[in-house]
Amino acid sequence: MAVGAIAVAVSGCGASGPSPVALQHPVTPTATPASDLLYVDHYGTFYVYHLPLSQNSKPLRTLSEWPGLAIPPVIAADQYGNVAVASSEELRVFKAPITSFEASHAQLRLALTPAITEIGTSGADLIDMEYDPNENLWLFNNLGADISELRNPISKSSVAALTIGFGAPGSKTAGFVTLVQGRFDINAALYVYASNTATPPRSRLFKISFPYAKPPGSLGINLAQADFIDSSEWPPTANTAPSLLLGQYDGALHSPKPGSPPSPPVDVTGQFVQPFNPQVGLFPNEHINQIVGALAADTYRYSFYTLDAGDGHLSAFELPMKSSAKPTLTLPCLAGLGSCDKTEHLFLAP
Repeated sequence: MAVGAIAVAVSGCGASGPSPVALQHPVTPTATPASDLLYVDHYGTFYVYHLPLSQNSKPLRTLSEWPGLAIPPVIAADQYGNVAVASSEELRVFKAPITSFEASHAQLRLALTPAITEIGTSGADLIDMEYDPNENLWLFNNLGADISELRNPISKSSVAALTIGFGAPGSKTAGFVTLVQGRFDINAALYVYASNTATPPRSRLFKISFPYAKPPGSLGINLAQADFIDSSEWPPTANTAPSLLLGQYDGALHSPKPGSPPSPPVDVTGQFVQPFNPQVGLFPNEHINQIVGALAADTYRYSFYTLDAGDGHLSAFELPMKSSAKPTLTLPCLAGLGSCDKTEHLFLAP
């Protein structure tokens, strides 16, 4: 959503131990800087892995994202490997390479104010942060379902350059006042995953195209952990270069046959070819039976990485997705009991 939300071009050096994730096609140099690192976040603990992964991969670094903070901060990483973390009261930005999240290592510390985002008696209620492709940082605040943009470069005097509200009566987001995640595609379109207040609640993925002049529109699907792959992001040697949408899908796998009841909903990791084909409908063309808490696509290795929502293990799968595929490798979660099944993120970094 990273990407953080967009798929970042990746290649890398070999690693010792068993063979890394296998390539289906040779990788050739491109104009896009290659990435060598995978950032893994588990409920306030930050791990840095070298790419490509192997079954013997161990973190290069393990860091607390906000030493001394009672509740884990929200976190975002940009395409250059810089990291932003935020509490309910302060935003901190750290430049790559990330070696410490101590306050003294922060390039910038910015107090959150009403000029930046909605502030209550306990500060902001940030649920997510995301960098867009232009290095602007977006804050997703569940106080008032408020989304605000801090323009690049961020400084001590930064204030919100743009604010987008969710849940207004009469709008397509009416009732959807619980923000969950934000994501961006390569064209800087903003996708917001939000839930409403119905019983039982419903969740939908909404899109606001750049330059964000029109109100959000629903994609009509319940898709969390969304990641977008544009056809331009595949290596030049790729046999095919589809535009894809990946994520955790909750819904039917196909339309019912005439005269038949709708098929029961499933909760799976799905792949959707873009743009949607109206003759096929809003259904995944491929899926795997896994519930993930984070997902990141690595087009240059023809892989995507996931963190399992239940036990936090890190897996790599072949990209494009193939239904019922098994992971090419799986690494255990190192965060410990009580953290591996909580909020988690994946980011690719140089």
